[in-house]
Amino acid sequence: MANSDGDTGGTSELLRGIAALRRQLSSSSPITTGASPSFASSPLLSPTTRQQYTDPPVILDIGARGIRAGIAGMERPVCEIPIGPDLRGRIKTNVLWDLDARNTSIEDVLDILQTILRDVYYKYLLLDGKSRKVVILENPMMTLQLKKAIAFVLFNYFQSISVTYMLSPVGSMLAAGARTALVVDIGWHETTVTPIFDYKPILSATRSTLRAGKRLHDLVSRTLKAFTDAIPSFDEVEEFIARAMYCSPVDLSTSATTSQQAFAITLSGNTYYIPSSETRHKPLIQLFLQRAEDNVDDIDDFPIHDLIVSCLSGLGIDTRASMLSRIIFVGGCSNIPGLTLRILEEVRNCLAPDSAGGDSTDLYLQKNFRPWTIGDRSRIKAITSLGAWTGASLYISRERDHLLNGTGAGAGTIRRIRAETASGISHTASSSFRILGEVERDLFLLDKNYADNIFDWTISTKYR
Repeated sequence: MANSDGDTGGTSELLRGIAALRRQLSSSSPITTGASPSFASSPLLSPTTRQQYTDPPVILDIGARGIRAGIAGMERPVCEIPIGPDLRGRIKTNVLWDLDARNTSIEDVLDILQTILRDVYYKYLLLDGKSRKVVILENPMMTLQLKKAIAFVLFNYFQSISVTYMLSPVGSMLAAGARTALVVDIGWHETTVTPIFDYKPILSATRSTLRAGKRLHDLVSRTLKAFTDAIPSFDEVEEFIARAMYCSPVDLSTSATTSQQAFAITLSGNTYYIPSSETRHKPLIQLFLQRAEDNVDDIDDFPIHDLIVSCLSGLGIDTRASMLSRIIFVGGCSNIPGLTLRILEEVRNCLAPDSAGGDSTDLYLQKNFRPWTIGDRSRIKAITSLGAWTGASLYISRERDHLLNGTGAGAGTIRRIRAETASGISHTASSSFRILGEVERDLFLLDKNYADNIFDWTISTKYR
């Protein structure tokens, strides 16, 4: 009986403690920690809207060869999922989309996105898609059809609240700690050069070329086939590019001893014997730096250093001067050792008056671009960026702090779209950064005109 009475007394005390805790929680303020009373009690924001802004959104960097995903505020993505055939047979290709829309099946793109994003949400992020907004990092050359397909998957299969598109060059610039830069993205399908001045992308001066990762992959694959009897797989070619290739700061074609060195390399368990080390650097020079023999290149086929010169030539003097020392290289191929240094050296040779090219270089520039020169070669420099995803995470966390602290202009600022700054991010007195073009789920699914026109920056602002 003594033990029973003791247990009964302890239980009663525990129940009284729980009741007191419940009364304390019910009488406490529902204001979110860190939020000011003016924001939490604002009549313009319903509890559902407040919850949407307090939860950091999901950031997706969707590329042709892989997807990076994570939650805003983190320093790096939670997962980086490459696109390639899986053991279950759900994905049968190595690329999400093809540059030629005629070779791209939207149904396949939707299936691949649905498969990968399901792993992103339920395996890595452990989130329900209905509870978070989504920010998509887009390349300036991303097609409207692809942007609409991404939104369709997020809205229909994952029930996302909203989808917001943000230019990836802006994210790369923010991750470098700059507000003005020239972003060179050496991607899979295209190499894109995007000038950004005071957080505003100048899309009219953006240039692109087809000399990118896909053509390098095809060139290296043909080279390896010529030296070996076996046919290298897609993964073996990519591994060779990542492990063996490099770009020298000077031309090695005149060095006979270096070019004749043979080597062996093991790729995915298969050993390849390469009779000449030219295979390690010659494809890079041939693809990214070599000009056409007739000195006239196609508009989509310029070497990267000439593409940079062409982009800078289309800018004003004051805008161009601030970008010369802030060139940012991003993209998978930019990680090849020595490639960015060689491109910078070629740009210096094009723009410096004492360039080694002499009259032939000037003739080439006069034939293709508006020529101009600089006096100091050392002004052309590159800065390092942590990547577009990290820059977007930095921006989102900063904007979220503004909203929670009540220092911004209110909830409507994140959806405000200004026609004069429709190329990217607006710069106002209330906030230095702005996301442009938030697409709401209900309007996208119910209004066909809204769904067809919201992603096109050239149309009227009727649907924005």
